[in-house]
Amino acid sequence: MEISGTVIKIFDEVEKDGFKERIIRIHAIEKDQILDIYCFNKLSFKSGFLRLNEKVTFSIILRGITNGEKQETQIVLKKPIKPNLALTQDHPFVDREWIRVDDRTPTK
Repeated sequence: MEISGTVIKIFDEVEKDGFKERIIRIHAIEKDQILDIYCFNKLSFKSGFLRLNEKVTFSIILRGITNGEKQETQIVLKKPIKPNLALTQDHPFVDREWIRVDDRTPTK
């Protein structure tokens, strides 16, 4: 299942139940809704490199969770399709450990 939209907020990464978790809030194009996308572990780290107002397309899965006495559906990031979130340490910036590959300036 895929969903597309625009990033409107990137929450800080937190540790929860032994997993690293980050929430990305998007404005979904198809449904004209604000949706929270849950990212875990490696995807939590990589999703921190998204930019506000960036157009995104994600492969997602839906997960049923219990919240008190209610059942809720959580949208979980399975794989980012657009943009490419490939990261690299091969860059000229001394103040950063990782950058997106598409942010890298040509090095000689």
